[in-house]
Amino acid sequence: MRRHDRDAAMGSGQMRTKLGWALSVLGVLVAVFGAAVMVLLGPDSRFTTGPHAIETDDSAVVTAPKVITWADVQVDVLAEVPVRKPIFVGLGNSVDVADFVRRTGRLEITSFTTPWKLTTRNVKGTANLPGAPTAVDWWIASSAGLGGASISTRLPDETVSLAILSVGSSNLAGLEVTMAYGVEGGFAKGVGLLLLGIGTVWLGLLVRRGRDEDWDDEDEAEEDVVYVYVDEHGVEHEITAEEAGDFEVVEEVVVEKSASEPTPEPTPEPARDADSVAPTRPVPSVPGVLTAADIAATTPAPDPTPEPEQVLYVYVDEDGVEHEVSEAELAEFEIVDEEEES
Repeated sequence: MRRHDRDAAMGSGQMRTKLGWALSVLGVLVAVFGAAVMVLLGPDSRFTTGPHAIETDDSAVVTAPKVITWADVQVDVLAEVPVRKPIFVGLGNSVDVADFVRRTGRLEITSFTTPWKLTTRNVKGTANLPGAPTAVDWWIASSAGLGGASISTRLPDETVSLAILSVGSSNLAGLEVTMAYGVEGGFAKGVGLLLLGIGTVWLGLLVRRGRDEDWDDEDEAEEDVVYVYVDEHGVEHEITAEEAGDFEVVEEVVVEKSASEPTPEPTPEPARDADSVAPTRPVPSVPGVLTAADIAATTPAPDPTPEPEQVLYVYVDEDGVEHEVSEAELAEFEIVDEEEES
């Protein structure tokens, strides 16, 4: 029975150990991810990459439809060119952007992976744009400047394209682009993930520690093997395991001790002198049986007032037989003799 309980405890302990390690590993991963988000975004919840050089001699750099697939993300784009050449940066519906640059030679970005990985292709066309990009009004966000231009906008829930265009007869040679991604509350979310991961690691440690304590308690439970020798008079004597080897073992008794129940220590008897009187052993109380103390407590104390003396009157009839009479009956008789008795 004990072996079965021990095996069950071992199986439960192993499960708790595995669960504790799983929680600890998960907590570490969550904490590392949260810390990475905090470092990546910073206190302003923005991640900036660049400047990145884009090699092109064309008048336009645009993203193909469905390259920008995010929504509700804050995006900042800064485009810079040398020698203060005029430049335009705009974000618009992909259909409008594609129609505006369909005859212009351009560099088309066919795929984009954050933080910055591009796949491009060259599309042949005319050297100039069909018109000034600042003259159209369908841009969602746009900016123009000399030597550089930038926009900051939240991406809408529609298919959009980014366009970097040269203005006039210049081109985009020497173009450099810097981008920033903003996640609302991103830094706070990173802090929350970090704290959650630390808490999960701590929980895993508690689960494993609880298993270790259970295992220690199980190991502390002792099994005492007591060898008893019965002599020829039927008197039992405890012997050691070494001494038991000389006898025939008839029965082996396993006594299980609980770690939570310590063995009481014997109370030492106080030293007594030879002339001292041994203390009176208390008499155990038995329900329904009165002790001497109970009888003494219930017996009424004697009345210290002495009883009055009693006078006895005796009538002697004609046959010499004595009869006791009361004081009231005494008046009918003659008093012959009167004796005092106490």
